[in-house]
Amino acid sequence: MNAQPHLSKRGDVYQWRRKTRRFSTEIIDIKLSLGTTDRTQAHILARKVSAESDLIMEQIVVNRITPEHGRAFLTAVIHKERAKIEQLQMLARIDSLDPADDARHDDAMAEAWDRIASSGLNHALAPETSDLVRETTELIRKDLASIARRKAITSAYQEQTNHNNLSALEYVQVLDIYVSGKAKAWVGGEEMDPVAQPVQPETPAPCPDLPSPKIIDVINRMNAIKRIEGIEEKTLRQYQSFAALFAMLSGTDDITKIRQPDVKAFRADLSMMPKSWGKSPKDRTATRDEVMAKAASLPLDKIGLSVGTINRHLEHLNQIADWARDEGLSVDPNLNPAKLRKKETVRARDKRAAFSVAQLQAIFQNPVWTGSKSEYHQTKPGQDIFQNGVYWCPLIGAYTGARREEIAGLAPSDIVKVEGIWCFSIVDSELRRIKNLSSRRMIPIHSHLIELGFLDHGLKAQNNNQNSLFPELYEVGNDAYGRKVGRRMRQIIDQELREHGAKLSFHSLRHYAQNQLDHAGVDDKIVRDIIGHEGKDIHDKVYRKSAPLPALSQAIARLPKVA
Repeated sequence: MNAQPHLSKRGDVYQWRRKTRRFSTEIIDIKLSLGTTDRTQAHILARKVSAESDLIMEQIVVNRITPEHGRAFLTAVIHKERAKIEQLQMLARIDSLDPADDARHDDAMAEAWDRIASSGLNHALAPETSDLVRETTELIRKDLASIARRKAITSAYQEQTNHNNLSALEYVQVLDIYVSGKAKAWVGGEEMDPVAQPVQPETPAPCPDLPSPKIIDVINRMNAIKRIEGIEEKTLRQYQSFAALFAMLSGTDDITKIRQPDVKAFRADLSMMPKSWGKSPKDRTATRDEVMAKAASLPLDKIGLSVGTINRHLEHLNQIADWARDEGLSVDPNLNPAKLRKKETVRARDKRAAFSVAQLQAIFQNPVWTGSKSEYHQTKPGQDIFQNGVYWCPLIGAYTGARREEIAGLAPSDIVKVEGIWCFSIVDSELRRIKNLSSRRMIPIHSHLIELGFLDHGLKAQNNNQNSLFPELYEVGNDAYGRKVGRRMRQIIDQELREHGAKLSFHSLRHYAQNQLDHAGVDDKIVRDIIGHEGKDIHDKVYRKSAPLPALSQAIARLPKVA
């Protein structure tokens, strides 16, 4: 019995049992009676069930198949395999005229299934493959690709699990289990006992507790996977902020209790709340009544989140609901947040305004760059200039077009000299995540930043063993670097441009840099390399390499001095 670790006995009847861990405190325990007292037949059945269970257990662990469905499917495997064993034994006793030929065909069948399971359904057979294996493989391929086989597999799975509407992905998963089980079940050739024992009734194992249905708990489990997949922390924080926002507005923090009317009410509240919500730490503890009371005191142009923000919140809820369903939680089947998305009324290029050269020249006449009262009162006139993150980040934005988080999260090691050119190295780091693969890039440092002493600032930070160029920008509560400079930029814009800067923000520096490069006649591909945008087609995305650094440096030099 050592060869079958999942095989044991209950009285005289053999049983199969397997345990696995799904969460840190949850054990999935599946026990099934094999319905036989014969040791040889029990080994054959256990091998088959173990083969099928390898992928079943994997699907349970990643929440694609519930433990109940897995248990039912494996029970069906046992019943069908026992019936098949009995039929083969009967045919062998009555119909076999050449046992050696039977063995040869069995070996070919085993080899064909093994090749398909390990190399795929449509793999190319090696030239030395025997004709019998080729013929057997082709027969299996035709059978697995047939509509009849698809219906049979789908019907069997649905019958045993009561899981209707098998999706294309789920069918591929079940087919993978089927092929893997077939391959492993054909390995070996133990002698079979022709006597079939009656199936013993099996008491189903108790259903393990489902994970917490609280929205924030679902998000934390989802974020743990997304973090492994490389999703940037900013996006993961947005999911967590959504959880607090939805609970505050709806009074519901359980994903299984949300109904479509709740989502409609949530969307309506988003259109009535202050546009600035979430930018102050005080907003985290505000109640719905307090938020709406604040909105009532604001002018109309300060009320209502943008269409894009509302749709983002609805998409978050949609993803969270789908994730919870995959975990086996009883989410309302009529819940469809994506159905309530609002239609955009503004073209993408018109959503964000870009600074003009004159506006930026006015911005950089603020006391931050001409002389401040103190570092705390940096926007008030005085005699001292403090070259901190508030000073450098807007300048870097104007001379690179980089994103706020890319700039605020710079480390001393991100200032590099390549081919004799000083550059910003924009890559993933412990301080910040980049948005996507096309965001990973080298941006030459504008000569004006060097004239202002930026390289000296970087060298000083390196000598002080700082992990960040701008440690004063870090906010513990938000675990981020960019928000503080974003708020200060808003203050500076309001102070210098007043109502003319209402649609401008730190992000407008990115649009400004791109517009300036475009208007200066810089090649579109070079602009995309500097800004960090994907190529327009498969050629640009896959085959075209980044422009040479000297070409990028020449393009950066065409951005006008604004400070």
